[in-house]
Amino acid sequence: MQTLIPNSKSDKLGLSLILISSALLGIWATMHTIALRNILLGFGSLIAILYWLRWLSDAKGHTKLWPSFAAWIPLGLVALMFLWVVIHLAYFSANPQRQLDELGSTWMRAFLATLIGSATGLALNQGRVKAPLLWLGLVISFVILMAQYIPKAIQRNSLFGMDFFADYIYWAKFNGVLAGVILVAGLLGLLIDCFRINMAQPGVDDEGPKYLKATYITPLYALLGIFLATYSFVFIFDAKAGVGLSVILIGFWIFIGSIFLATKILKNRQQKNYINAYIKLSSLFLIFTVLVSFLSYKHVKNNPGWESLFTDIAISAQIDKYPNWQAPAQFGYPKRDDGTTVAGNTYERVSWAMVGLRLIAMEPLGNGVFRSFPEQVKVLVPEFNGATYTHSAWIDFGLVFGLPGLLIIPLALIVIFGRAITEGAGRYKATIITLTLATLILYTVGEYAFQHGIEILFYLCSLLAGLSLCAARNEAGDH
Repeated sequence: MQTLIPNSKSDKLGLSLILISSALLGIWATMHTIALRNILLGFGSLIAILYWLRWLSDAKGHTKLWPSFAAWIPLGLVALMFLWVVIHLAYFSANPQRQLDELGSTWMRAFLATLIGSATGLALNQGRVKAPLLWLGLVISFVILMAQYIPKAIQRNSLFGMDFFADYIYWAKFNGVLAGVILVAGLLGLLIDCFRINMAQPGVDDEGPKYLKATYITPLYALLGIFLATYSFVFIFDAKAGVGLSVILIGFWIFIGSIFLATKILKNRQQKNYINAYIKLSSLFLIFTVLVSFLSYKHVKNNPGWESLFTDIAISAQIDKYPNWQAPAQFGYPKRDDGTTVAGNTYERVSWAMVGLRLIAMEPLGNGVFRSFPEQVKVLVPEFNGATYTHSAWIDFGLVFGLPGLLIIPLALIVIFGRAITEGAGRYKATIITLTLATLILYTVGEYAFQHGIEILFYLCSLLAGLSLCAARNEAGDH
């Protein structure tokens, strides 16, 4: 098979990019790492530029394998977002000095993250052997988190060790949820891709028979990381968003996998090697499902707000009828029909999101500055006393950069997801689908539209764009 890969036999630059990405993912949301992040971003972006230049040079000799126009759309949309940031500063900014400061800090790091992410996607397209390394940094960070948690749990004589603003490696639950969901999505995609290709055709692989060992090592590695993250959502962060997203992602693939396994078993009833492989996979998923179900049960038992979630959402969305959102500390939270109080975190998330959407409709070009939600609300409600964000990154993005900010990056992710579903996505099909779905949902319910949340978003979007850029070529090679 022809490739568009520099130094395909020994891609040291690509390995360097993957290791740098792994380190970045491991520290991006942790405390006191800004200096190290800047070093890794600066050094990694230089390698990424070199890698892109070599990749493009190699591509000139393989015009038939050049990615289609549709494959370039996600990266084009990311570039369009950067262009809109500059245009907004030049012509529409409400606070040029603050926006200029953010352009030289957050947006500069987001640009470097985009270079690294897209080049890492190209590097991973060389094969699957190095793919587990990408998530190693996050796995290590959660091992450290568990080492910090265990003494607290022992001291309290309880499995629950919540201490959101103490000395955990992840300060505040939203940082832990951000890192944990990325880890769950990445390793879940890795696990599905491993079985999808290797277990479906035992003994056949484009990288040699030795990789069959990874059919046992990689799943154990992936399941360990997923378990660590899910466990932390329940017993360390007490995070509804983390538990909910884990259940959604795992449930999605259990449903898809059940249909796939049933089809394959019926189709290959006479081939014992297939049946044995699928039985092992089914048993593994059954055990894992039991563990996740247990963790989910413990979380729901500790959070009675799940039982009234939809009722609370319906009440919280009525921002004119229930103006408590203007100052929850003063007015408290609305009551349900039975006289009980709605869950505070649900009310704040939904009501402030509704207010944010109303502000975007009033100011469709945005004001250009992150965490500007209170300033914009006080134009309507001078006594507003709430958080600095709406708890939805996409809405916060819209408040900052208007409708273009609200739509461009989600559209890029939707294009990536759609192409992975409809056109095939080679050896990383499940990874692309899972990470894209997780990012879209996570940034809908999480307060990540500032600083490292923006950097991680652009890294993930460009990584997925880079992975899917060569998907059609790899699809042909893998089959």
